[in-house]
Order: sequence, then structure tokens, then C-alpha cells
Amino acid sequence: MSTKVNTTGLAATPAGLILLGWLILLGVQPAPGQKPVPTCDEIPDRYKWDLSLMYTDLSAWEADFARAEQWIARLQAERNAGLDSPAALLACLDLRFDTRWLVDKLLVYASQLSDQDTRDNSALALKNRATGLYVRFARAAAWIEPAIAGLPEDTLRAWCESTPGLRTYRHYLANVLRSRPHLLPAREEELLAMSGNLAALPEEAYSALTNAELPWPMVRDQAGQEVRLSSARFDKFIRSPDRRLRRDAFLGAMGAYAAFQNTLAATLAGALHRHVFYAQARGFESPLESVLFPDALPVSMYENLVRTVRAHRPLLRRWAALRRQALDLDQLHVYDLYVPLAADPDQSEIAYDDAVTQIIASLEPLGPDYVEVVTRAFSSRWVDVYETQGKRTGGYSWGSYDSPPYILVNYNGSPRDMSILTHELGHSMHSYLTHRHQPKVYGDYSGLVAEVASIFHEILLEEYRLAQARTPRQRLPLLNQQIDNLQGTVFRQVLFAEFEYQAHSWAQQGQPVTAERLGQLYLDTFHDYWGGEVARDPENAVYWARVPHFYMNHYVFRYAAAYCAAAALAENVLAGRPGAREAYLELLAAGSSDYPLELLSRAGVDLTTPTPIEAAMRRFERLVDEFHNCLSQAAEQQADTAAGR
Repeated sequence: MSTKVNTTGLAATPAGLILLGWLILLGVQPAPGQKPVPTCDEIPDRYKWDLSLMYTDLSAWEADFARAEQWIARLQAERNAGLDSPAALLACLDLRFDTRWLVDKLLVYASQLSDQDTRDNSALALKNRATGLYVRFARAAAWIEPAIAGLPEDTLRAWCESTPGLRTYRHYLANVLRSRPHLLPAREEELLAMSGNLAALPEEAYSALTNAELPWPMVRDQAGQEVRLSSARFDKFIRSPDRRLRRDAFLGAMGAYAAFQNTLAATLAGALHRHVFYAQARGFESPLESVLFPDALPVSMYENLVRTVRAHRPLLRRWAALRRQALDLDQLHVYDLYVPLAADPDQSEIAYDDAVTQIIASLEPLGPDYVEVVTRAFSSRWVDVYETQGKRTGGYSWGSYDSPPYILVNYNGSPRDMSILTHELGHSMHSYLTHRHQPKVYGDYSGLVAEVASIFHEILLEEYRLAQARTPRQRLPLLNQQIDNLQGTVFRQVLFAEFEYQAHSWAQQGQPVTAERLGQLYLDTFHDYWGGEVARDPENAVYWARVPHFYMNHYVFRYAAAYCAAAALAENVLAGRPGAREAYLELLAAGSSDYPLELLSRAGVDLTTPTPIEAAMRRFERLVDEFHNCLSQAAEQQADTAAGR
């Protein structure tokens, strides 16, 4: 299916013809002057999330806060009564999960108020109260699982058989028993729970600095106007066809982080040492093992992913070589890795409402019921759309068991922004279906399956847009986007995973975690993947400070593994294979009712083998081949037109 090309990424087409195609196809006009970042009040309501769907006012929030405090007190009191009967166990578990989700709802609401404007101290105070309440809940519930683990397995089995309500908890109880070697006595579990506020300090300091206080510099945009760089503008400018702007944005952003690199190294070191502490406290050999254990993911699965992706680094370097030649550069720099190699001939910016229309259309293969909920998500204001002053950067999906699964994005009109929007919508639909079909005990889901849902959405959007394109000029920007998405989700995240693994090793071995060492490690890891195809820009050494996921304990590898699974599942659904759609929707509705590898296996993917990873690598090669061929065809057509043929 794919066309073989040589190791430079170019077929037997003269390089000059390829360059001509690039120069013709770029066709991006300078954008108008950038407007100042608006305030939240300047954005129409329909582009802001409606948090009143969760709480109509603060008095309703306060009422739930008081109710949660009462339930937490009851959980503490039940510790003295013990779990001496199936009725006592059932009542305790029901109360535990009711309380957990109520506290979660309080935290979601307060956090999202704060995220609307991270400078709002009253919202931050509310968030801090909710965070403290969550710690109090965790402390009050800390005795439950050690008490369950202390019960004989035969007794638990008999209680589940005799008490219908306990049958719902079978998988949960089996998982508690599996965790016995890593559970601590009740008092020690309580102490760990009490450390929650302290444990959250690295992220809180990082968020406060990078979201609200980082001194972003001024840069000249494409129109020559002075504008202040921001995180969202950096994401946009680094993709600009104006290389001067790309370079200025890169140097400006890296300079802003470098000014505080020692502070940021200290916050990251705090998070790494936290992960080591909790892993050692529970008897795990490493933070990686500790974070994989709850989902029953073997370390060998992680190693299989890294090993298989590393074996395909030549594909990444081939894409870099094609980039360099298409851009007609003697040397590719970091700030050249994200600019599109072909402009959309129909539109350079996608209005938000147009993006919504395309996203909804792309999801039609999942059926009318699915599309109806998606449509309602947009019309009912589940989404906070645009960048505003003080708003949290990036994007996420978050909600509680009985609230909408809200979405935060900072939409700027690029194809990447549309991809981020449907990505977060995938998370929200996963939450919606899980909460609709699962009891509260299974209302969560693993990070691995979570990313399958979001990346599945991205792939459906990519394939939908590609199917609408007929000519090489129309297909080129869409192929470019697919290649960059796969590169960013698989190669880049495995690169991040290797960096993170080594940094954790330093913390575990008691070695210093400094800005200088982190910078050297990041540069070495980066060029281990990209090779000599990308210049060793010294400013890139501080890029690690821009990645909040490093505070999440070996999370990034899930993106890469999930892409491989999502690509396989999407291929089945789009091909209309019998039962594929139903199997995928069952995966989303399953929540945490089983372990993620079991759920994925039932849907048709085995991530313990290289097979789905190698399939994703073949997909990458096919896309690069097709991009190159379309570029050549478009250039030939343009040359024929210019010659009057």
C-alpha cells in the first residue's frame, strides 16, 4: 500500500521540483495584527462553560460542602464499628463512594472557577478549601481498604453471594485483595492521606508561576505589531510560516522559562521525590511500577512500547529530512518542527463554529445516539472556548459523576486547536458514557483507556477531513497534520517518557535534580530521537520546564500506547467491520469495571505485543509516503499550468 522512498524521505523526483511545490503551496498571507488577550467578560456567554449546571450559586456549593463534612464524620465514626457483617461493609462502601463523588464535585466546581481566572483570589480560596476537604475525606476513608484486606477471602466471597448489593463491588473487592502487599496498616494509610496537601505543593507552585506570573516577553507578530507572548500565542506562533516569528517566539518562551529554571527544577524535583516516597512507602521497586500497578499494567508493556518505538527512530529522522528540504533550509532547528509544510488552499483559520460542525460530522460513524450527546455538549455550554486574561493554559476535560464533563480549551482557530477540541470531547464522552452505565464505584477509568477515547476522536476527525479532500493540494495539509499528530503523540511522548524515567531514577538514587542536569538530559534524549537532522539549539535545554505532565508520574507513555490502540480501533470502525462500533462503545461505557488491558482486549487490541505499535509505525510511514507523493504531484501540476500545458 505504501510507496517506498529512500532514506532522505524523497522519491526519485528532482529536489527543485519538490521545493517549487512547497513555495507554491505555502500561500499563507500575513495574519492581521494580534488583538490584546480579552477578559472573560468580553466573551459571549455561548463560548463559556455554564457552571450553573453544577451549582446555581455559592450557597448551593456551601450546602454541599456542609453535607460532605457530615458524611466524612460518619466515615470516621464507622471505623470504630468495623466491618463485621455484609450489611456493615455494604453501608460503608456506599457511603465511601457517595462521599468521594460529592467531594469531587465540590473540587471540580471550585477548580474551574479558579481556572477561568487564575488571578481570582476568592476562587483560589474556594479551590483550596475543596482541596483540603478532599484530603480530609481521604484521611477519613483511609482505614477502609486495609480493613477489607484483613478479611478472609472466603468470607468476602460468601458475603458477596449472600448480599445482592455487594455483588456490584466484586471487582473492586478483588482489586483490594490484589493490593494486599502494598497496603499499609490503617494509621499509616491515614498518615499518607494526611500528606495530600503537602504532596500537591509542587504542582501548585508550578501552576501559579507558569499560568499567572511567568514574565512573557514582547514579540513582533507577522504584521509587525508588538504583542506580548503567552502560552497560547507561543503555540500559534511556533507554527507560523514566518520563520523570524517562529524563532522569536521560541527564544522568547524559552528565555521566560530559563529565567526561572532553578525554581522550576526545584518544583519538578519535589514532584519526583514525592513519587519516589509514595512508591517506597508501599513497597514498590520504582515509581513506574507503583503507577502501573493499580491498572494491572506490567512493566514489560511499558518496555515493549519504548523498545518498539525506538526501533523506528529512522522514520522520524526521515520526516525531519523531508521537512528540511521542503523548507529549503540548510539546517532544521527546533522552531522549524511544527510549521505546516502545506497551507490549506480553502482556509487558513477555522472558525470555532465551523470546527464544531466538522467534529460532529466526523463522529457520525459512532451512531446517532452518540452524535446527539455531542451536539448537546456544545449547545449546553460544556465548553470554555477562548483564551482570556488569567485563564489556565492548555486544555482538559473534567467533571464529576452527576455533573457535565466540562471542557477547557484555548481555541485560536488552527487545525491543531480543532484537534485539541475533539480530543477533549473524547474524554468528555468517555466520562458521560461511564457515568451513565456504571455505578459510582466504577465511575473512574484508567488513564490508558482515557487517552484511547480522546485519540480515537482525533483520528476520526483526521480521516473525515481527508475524505473530503480530492486534489493533492487539498490533501497535503491534512496529511501533514496527521503526520505531526502521530509524531507528537507517539514519538514525542516516548521521548518524554524516557526523559522522565531517567529523572525519576536520579531522585530514587539520591542524585541531584538540577536545572543544568535536566537540561543536558533533555537535549541528549531529544537528539537521540531526532539525530543530526535537527540542530542542537542550546535554548531547547529548558523545554522540560514547559511540560506539566512530568508532575503526573509516568503519564506520558499512555498517550503513545493509546494512539496505537485507538488507531487500530478506529480502523475497524471506519471499515464497518461487524461489531466494531458496539465493541468500542462498550469500552467507553465500562469505566473501571475491569482492568484496562482486559477491556482493550475485548475491544480487539493487545498492547502487550509489538503488533499495534508496529501497525502505528506503518501508518506513519504510509502517511509520509503519501505526503511526499502528493507534494510531487501538486508541483508537477503547477509546473504544467505555468508552462501552458
